[in-house]
Amino acid sequence: MDVTIIGGGISGLALAHELAPEHRVTVLESAPGPRGGGYMIDFFGPGYRAAERMGVIDELRRRGRAFDGVRYGGPDGAETGRIDAAPLVRAAGGRYFSILRPEVEQGLLAVLPDRVELRRGARAIAVRDREGVVTGTPDGAVVTLEDGSEIAADLVVACDGVRSAWREQVAPGHGGIVPMGYRVACYLLEDPALAAELGDRMLMTDTVGRVGWLYAADAARVGVMLSERTDPHEDRRPEPDPDLLRRRFTGLHPQIDAALEHVPAAGEYYDDLVAQSRPPRWSRGRLVLAGDAAHAPSLLAGQGTSLAIAGAEVLARSLRAAGPHVEVGLEEYDRAWRPTTERIARSGRLSAGAFIPSTTLRLRTQQIARRAVGLPGVSRLLARSFIAA
Repeated sequence: MDVTIIGGGISGLALAHELAPEHRVTVLESAPGPRGGGYMIDFFGPGYRAAERMGVIDELRRRGRAFDGVRYGGPDGAETGRIDAAPLVRAAGGRYFSILRPEVEQGLLAVLPDRVELRRGARAIAVRDREGVVTGTPDGAVVTLEDGSEIAADLVVACDGVRSAWREQVAPGHGGIVPMGYRVACYLLEDPALAAELGDRMLMTDTVGRVGWLYAADAARVGVMLSERTDPHEDRRPEPDPDLLRRRFTGLHPQIDAALEHVPAAGEYYDDLVAQSRPPRWSRGRLVLAGDAAHAPSLLAGQGTSLAIAGAEVLARSLRAAGPHVEVGLEEYDRAWRPTTERIARSGRLSAGAFIPSTTLRLRTQQIARRAVGLPGVSRLLARSFIAA
């Protein structure tokens, strides 16, 4: 079977890895080269186990790192609390580490089978059904590229992220994102001294309405993540404005202020709404959605990378079991995988408000809860609940 994957990110590369032994796979990636920048994610859950079965977990762990936990700090720089990562790691049975999202892509690229054709700078602009001569129903699809060329495929998989250009074609009326009322901006900067100050603990500001995260990505680089509440009905991507970003987030913490002196130019850092994608169907004809295009749980909910990798494995397994009956495989993929994605997305919606306290009272409540985490048995119970979410 000829499979064309639109999007060479995490879900696209994971799916190509799984399909390559049995199918001819072409990956279309509009970017000219690997992505840089990015943000740190915690990798655990179904994606970790899938990566073990794929044989790629060692490559990913080699690129990741372990943090001791999180320390909280106020605008004056004083530490206001800590949460240790050890209970989370134990609850996950050691299957837990942190990694920059672009490093996940690099790790998957490093083990991508040679027979996968990865075409960079190739932008798909249209997908249409290819009708069977005998049946008169779709037995494939044709992808049109920006340069006017076309690719015929038995199956097209859209792995182009939460703002997928193909979701509307699969599920009319559900092509947009579902905003959660938050915005996130993040970038990396070179600062060995600040990286040394941060050490093996992430910093999260203890603030109302806006929060900042800071962490040492490695010995030389520091990762910055900034988030604030927004209009929950707004779905347009924010206009990157480095000066405005500095003004809105200055004063959260002295180390955040230091990092804000190095905001990249507009367009050179990630800046978008926190959002989910929840289309009621994942396929139509021979076009199917995967990864964040199908089931983004949102950046603050976590596990998007884990779901992307595990979902790729489920899709490949469903197609393998269905043999020539592709539509049956796509139906099984939806049936088998949707409950897991909906459970994690639901958990993300319930917990999102905890990341950015809206009032001083909510902040104080969270501070009291953090102190309770240190009590015997409580941290272990919360860790198990988080891992199971």
